[in-house]
Amino acid sequence: MFCLVYKSIASEAFGKAQIQDMLEKARAFNRSNNITGCLLYYKGEFLQYLEGNQVKVLALFDRIQRDDRHHDIELISHGQIEHREFKKWDMAYEDFFGDNDTLQFLKLLVSSFLEPAEKTLDPNPTSKYFWKTAKRLLSAKTTSGLRL
Repeated sequence: MFCLVYKSIASEAFGKAQIQDMLEKARAFNRSNNITGCLLYYKGEFLQYLEGNQVKVLALFDRIQRDDRHHDIELISHGQIEHREFKKWDMAYEDFFGDNDTLQFLKLLVSSFLEPAEKTLDPNPTSKYFWKTAKRLLSAKTTSGLRL
């Protein structure tokens, strides 16, 4: 199993409606290619985690890099993993458009990922902790009846 994390900046014309359209298409594509993951949106920037077959995930990342709906795409980490973190989601999603007390901790973690830092190409303990925390918080939202 392979995972990849990248961040990017949304194009100016990329709002909630465009994100929803993109999510519908991404979920269908991911489902047909056995790719799972999580997309976070915060202050005009995306942070995405993808997992699945290495060839398929890297092919998807190539497509993502050519997508004009965002720019300044930066690979944060990638590498082999033992199991999926988001096996129940073709693409979990969270935007941070409004205040949400339940997700304040995750919001702080997202902001630290979006600040300039040295790149790491192998998943590190902090990255693994971040995505496990994201999965737990998003799972809690799902079980409490909130949207994803």
